[in-house]
Amino acid sequence: MNDLMDKTTSQSKNNLPIKAAVPVFGAMLAIILCLSVTVIVLAVNLGGKKDDEAEEPTVTEAYVPIVNTRVYDFYSEGDYVYFDDPYYGSVWLPAFTDVPRHTYDYSGLVLKNGRYIYSEDGVQISRTGIDVSYHQGDIDWERVAADGIDFVMLRLGYRGYESGALNVDGRFHEYAKGASDAGLDIGVYFYSQALNTEEAIEEANFVMENIRGYDITFPVVFDWEVVEDAAARTNDIEPFTVTECAAAFCDTVSDGGYTPMVYGSGKYALFKLNMSKLANYDFWFAEYKDGHTEPNFPYNYTIWQYASDGTVDGIEGDVDLNICFADYGRTAVAAE
Repeated sequence: MNDLMDKTTSQSKNNLPIKAAVPVFGAMLAIILCLSVTVIVLAVNLGGKKDDEAEEPTVTEAYVPIVNTRVYDFYSEGDYVYFDDPYYGSVWLPAFTDVPRHTYDYSGLVLKNGRYIYSEDGVQISRTGIDVSYHQGDIDWERVAADGIDFVMLRLGYRGYESGALNVDGRFHEYAKGASDAGLDIGVYFYSQALNTEEAIEEANFVMENIRGYDITFPVVFDWEVVEDAAARTNDIEPFTVTECAAAFCDTVSDGGYTPMVYGSGKYALFKLNMSKLANYDFWFAEYKDGHTEPNFPYNYTIWQYASDGTVDGIEGDVDLNICFADYGRTAVAAE
């Protein structure tokens, strides 16, 4: 067999007729084409695999508030948000299309004896709360609870705006014990002056270390505010950095098993934050009202701080009043 193949090969090289050579060349061409297609297919497959491996790494699933089960509406392209500015007057900004609009029907919002209540379908779903720090001094928590207060947001502490040092509010532990003993639901907020995400995470861990042992049923809040002092270490901070700090704080709190929240006014939210990056976190909206007027904030929020001059039995002097729309572990009660 080998001799025959050698002989045939020799003839084909020297004097094989053209008609006989054509099939051989055709076969060789077919083999070459098959090999080329195989190489191309392998190259494509290998290239595809390489692209798959080069995709971005898996991102940790974003925090989704467990207390909110509403189905939200969103703004469309071309929609605008209007608000009043003390310098420019009426102002409009393009609306975020990926931040949920609030779904509250303000016909159910009633101001009664200086406090707001909110009902849907004849059922009161809101609760009344206050937020306090050591400035409130001595507090009789039993009297506070008896005056219709359901929850309290306690300042856990703050970062010094000059030194950057972390501090526990001088009355936090006293207030936390007293409010808990009186049967009030408790949330906490931290006055942040974080310059970067590392400091924001440090603040979140500091908060969780100090609330260990307390039954915290309301959110743990990131409260970053502009300090009107030339010596403030945060004077030159960029807006995107504040947003990154808020997200880092909230993610850390969520990982610790608590419900995170961001606090701020409407202008702060629209000017200093990228709400698209914080859309999955609960928002505590601050806007003080003189009389019965609706809150002027288009996006979803679960707590509204509507007064800084409220009066509550058991507290001497003014106190911030809040209304909570979310069900942080409580069932609705019949509206009065």
